[in-house]
Amino acid sequence: MYSEKIGVKVSEAKIGVSTNSPHLLKREDFYWLDTNFLSVDFIPFTAGMDSYMEVEDREESPVLEIEGKHLRVKGSFSAWKKEAKDKRYTLFGNLGVLSAWALRTLEEEHDISTFHACALVKDGKLMIISGGAGAGKTVFILSALKKGWKIFSTEFVHFRVKEKVEFFKGALKDAVRVDTFQYHFPEMAEKLGVNLKEETGSKLMVDFSSFRAEEDTLSDPEITLIFPHVEEKRERLIHKEVKDRESLLRTLFNTASEKIGKSMLLYGKWAVPGLDTLFLAEKRLERLEKFLERGKIQKSFLWVSGVKEVIEIV
Repeated sequence: MYSEKIGVKVSEAKIGVSTNSPHLLKREDFYWLDTNFLSVDFIPFTAGMDSYMEVEDREESPVLEIEGKHLRVKGSFSAWKKEAKDKRYTLFGNLGVLSAWALRTLEEEHDISTFHACALVKDGKLMIISGGAGAGKTVFILSALKKGWKIFSTEFVHFRVKEKVEFFKGALKDAVRVDTFQYHFPEMAEKLGVNLKEETGSKLMVDFSSFRAEEDTLSDPEITLIFPHVEEKRERLIHKEVKDRESLLRTLFNTASEKIGKSMLLYGKWAVPGLDTLFLAEKRLERLEKFLERGKIQKSFLWVSGVKEVIEIV
């Protein structure tokens, strides 16, 4: 049935992908997936991979089912692909099924959980800024780079807890709003090689690798956790330390679960449930409890401000 088979290595996860429609597996269909992960590499399809994703292209009602290490999806993907207005919300887009499946595979097969966050490194210290779309992660990144910090990840922060907490470098690319550069960071646009005069879309892909941290892994760094909400014209800064352990654990659990458990609307018509399970959620909670016990967390605070305050203080 599945005439085309490839392997995809996403971070530490090796996933076999197969389909009855080879044209669905073109490189350009893995749209902006490298804004989530450090690298997305095609590798040979073999037995014994970490997990598998089977794509059956057919003109029937869509189906998603999971059995062990196998994720199976069925639907009119060829037709939907032609009609897709936003390629991020497709099977292999950065907001699609493969990304969530890769995160689940990292947890199941490698004991690696993932914060929806960016991370920066300076003098062996790790600053993690956690939040969803629009929280202000990019503003923190651009502000910190001006102060000598280096990029460790732009979107996902992967970590594993043993005797110590180990972090793995994430994506070095990010989708940035053009007006963020135009109004607040024109000098950073120049340093990053972004020609604002030629950019007309609302977002553009930016490669931050020229500011990348030297380390690919960090073992037991000092950690600062920031949970931001940055508003364009807000004048009052709220900078509140999170001291209650239960509140901090809940916040971390939410950000570590978001991209696995969140439902998706793909191709503008296919409602896909999250890929989380009770077993994975319980194991994630255990891992986060150990993260709080063993991680060298120096500071943890809520941050609500305008863009100006981030630029001046970070």
